[in-house]
Amino acid sequence: MTMSYKDALESSISDKMTKAQLIAISNALQDHCLLKELDKPALIPFNSYIKDAQSRWDIHHVETKALAKDIHNVGKQGRVVFDRAYARAFDN
Repeated sequence: MTMSYKDALESSISDKMTKAQLIAISNALQDHCLLKELDKPALIPFNSYIKDAQSRWDIHHVETKALAKDIHNVGKQGRVVFDRAYARAFDN
């Protein structure tokens, strides 16, 4: 037996109610509350949004600098490897 939210709100609870009736009222109220919660978008305050965006940008900036440094180091190491290989090839 499915009970509507309106019926669950208007029903009076008494000692004469069966367990099934109480469960039906409880389920109707819980379902309605759950649906209302799920309909709400989960928004954060604007200040928190700005702080989050700034934090993410700072992380992006640090990671970009680290990537540039790594690329530069790979270039330097590649040059050393190339020079050694070139020297070995033409020393004989």
